[in-house]
Amino acid sequence: MTMQLQHNTGGSKKSGTSYKTTSNGKELEQIVLLEIALEMYNEKLPEIFIINAIRAAFDYDGIADLMKLWKVEEDQTERSEIIADIQDMLDAPLQQGKTEEFYVKFNDLDTIANNIRLFKDSLLSVVEKNGGIKNLAHLTEIPQPSLSRFFNSNSMPQRSTLIKIAKALDIDELKMDSFWNSNQDDKKY
Repeated sequence: MTMQLQHNTGGSKKSGTSYKTTSNGKELEQIVLLEIALEMYNEKLPEIFIINAIRAAFDYDGIADLMKLWKVEEDQTERSEIIADIQDMLDAPLQQGKTEEFYVKFNDLDTIANNIRLFKDSLLSVVEKNGGIKNLAHLTEIPQPSLSRFFNSNSMPQRSTLIKIAKALDIDELKMDSFWNSNQDDKKY
């Protein structure tokens, strides 16, 4: 699409100014993504999630494709899964080199990896005592579907997710270590 505006210089001594705006495929793609972002906002997804998703979608086709898929998907469960996938993609770069000033230390990551379910169930009980997943989603600005996936999966938790949860629940390094160790004592072998 090309639009050209020109001042009429007929009979006038003023020089004409020409403005040319060209929209290419990339700009139109960005408009589509912004429209999807507005729909996400209307669906009450966290603003920071939308901002991060749109920024990333402008640069990464994978996130842009997921946003488009989310828009056309009618099944709410599938839409929630797509949101969780987008959040996972947004968190992935955080795992590669970005260091948070708040540090959660785990004395035995191998033990946690082998006992993920126990760890997540125990952490979920703390979440439930502090207002539930919906409240945690509000505090962490992680979409509720992503948190539901986090607590329902048996996969190793991402450090960035644990840090956000620890900050939201005011669990410091010492509390997180003792939290894990006390849950180990409860485990039946």
